[in-house]
Order: sequence, then C-alpha cells, then structure tokens
Amino acid sequence: MPRRTAVLRRNSRAEPLTQTEPAKTAEAAREPSSCIICGGRTFRPAGVSNGYNIFGCTNCGFHFVYPLPSLEEIAAIYEKYSSNVLYSAKAERKVVRAMKQIRRYLHAKPGARFIDFGCNIGTGVEAALRLGLEAYGVDIDEESVGIARKEYPAGHYHAGAVESLPEDWKDFDFAFMIEVIEHLPDPHAYFEAMRTRLKPGALLYLTTPDAGHWRVPKEFPTWQEVFPPQHIHYFTRTAMQHFLPAHGFEIVRFVWSPKTRLKVLARKL
Repeated sequence: MPRRTAVLRRNSRAEPLTQTEPAKTAEAAREPSSCIICGGRTFRPAGVSNGYNIFGCTNCGFHFVYPLPSLEEIAAIYEKYSSNVLYSAKAERKVVRAMKQIRRYLHAKPGARFIDFGCNIGTGVEAALRLGLEAYGVDIDEESVGIARKEYPAGHYHAGAVESLPEDWKDFDFAFMIEVIEHLPDPHAYFEAMRTRLKPGALLYLTTPDAGHWRVPKEFPTWQEVFPPQHIHYFTRTAMQHFLPAHGFEIVRFVWSPKTRLKVLARKL
C-alpha cells in the first residue's frame, strides 16, 4: 500500500508521522446514529486516516472520527509526540499575534478578566498581561502549564480539566479558545463547564480548522488538518451555528480567513 507523511499537531505544533493506510475501511465501520451537533441522521463516509474512520453529517457538514478513540489512546499519542520545544521557539511571535487578536476582536480594557482555555505554554496569557488584563490560563497538559509558569510567571495557571478549575476562577470578561475544540472528546460537556466561568455578555474568540472551507480537498483525509486521534471533530460554519447557541452563545461574527481556519467571535447570553 502507498505510504504518506501525515502531520501530528497539537495547538499548531507539528511533527512528522509516517502513516500507512489501514486495513479497515469506513464502509465496514459501524455508523453513528445521529450527529452530536445538529441531530442529523444521515452521513457519508469521508474516508480513513491513521486507522480511524471519519464521517460527515449531510445536514450541517460536521465531520468526526467514529467511533471515538479512547482517552488512553489520546493520552499515549501526546506523551509520545510532545512538541513543546518547537512550540516554545515560536512563542514571542504567538504573543504578538495574540495581542493583535485581543485588540482587534475583544477590545479589552485594562483591568478586565481574561482566560485562555487551552493556554498551552501561556502565550495568550502573556499577551493579555501586556495589555493590562488580569490573565488566567488552563490546559490539560501539565508540561505545558509548567513552561507557562516558568516563562510568564505573572499569569495565573491551572493544569487540569476545565471542570476542575478553582471556584474563584469566574466572572471572566473575555476568553480565548485557540485550536482546542477539535481535540475534545466531548465538546458539549466542555462548553457547559466553560460557560459557567464567564460573565453574561463575555466575549469568546474561538478558532478551529474549518471543514467547510473551499480549500479543503475533496478527499477529506488528505487535508492537512486531519490527523486523528489528535483532531477528532471538524466544524463548519453551519455546525458552529448549531453548536454555540445550544450552549448559550450568540455568534457576533465569523472572521474571514484565506486559510482553512474557522474563526468565531461569540458573546455569552
């Protein structure tokens, strides 16, 4: 069988991974009963990547790995392919970019409370600090949070699930969620826990790969953003229009991008 090189990433960090086409096929997989985003019940097999079957909802365009990988599979991959050194090398550029995003989309004023969900090594937190915000960050990866605490000690950090945040981490005015939702086994549970930490009217800036972008190849598994079990959920604008209102968010606008990137500004109702 042909071999090809896939890209293994987490929050825009990349390492090469040699991939061999698996023996199993999407057609042979047990199909899902309903779309977790819109409730649709018709799907098309979108192909196989790294041994995982991918389906697309014909109603909202949401694509997803099915069945989902186990938490043990996901954890094993991240332990094996940690890329914090590579990510850290780009840290200052990421801080500057995050500062521009906070100014452009959130219009945050000094003293406001900011939280970065999936903060990685803390570049978003540092960006908020430089703009005079009270800045917090949470990430499931202890190694990343350890780097954040060392490199940007003025921020507040928590290593663990969003459900385990300290009680006083609440009433945030602004939030980032950059390249996170595509990794989440249960985005609904995450958002239900996350939204309780935000003030009514709080602004959320979210980015994720855009499965509905015109540049996504027809052969879905060949898209560079498809590399399960790291990325397991692939949103479209239509899917996001179902998902965010279901969790009490109003979409303010979609930010245009020439890349296959879905950028959303939303407000908590």
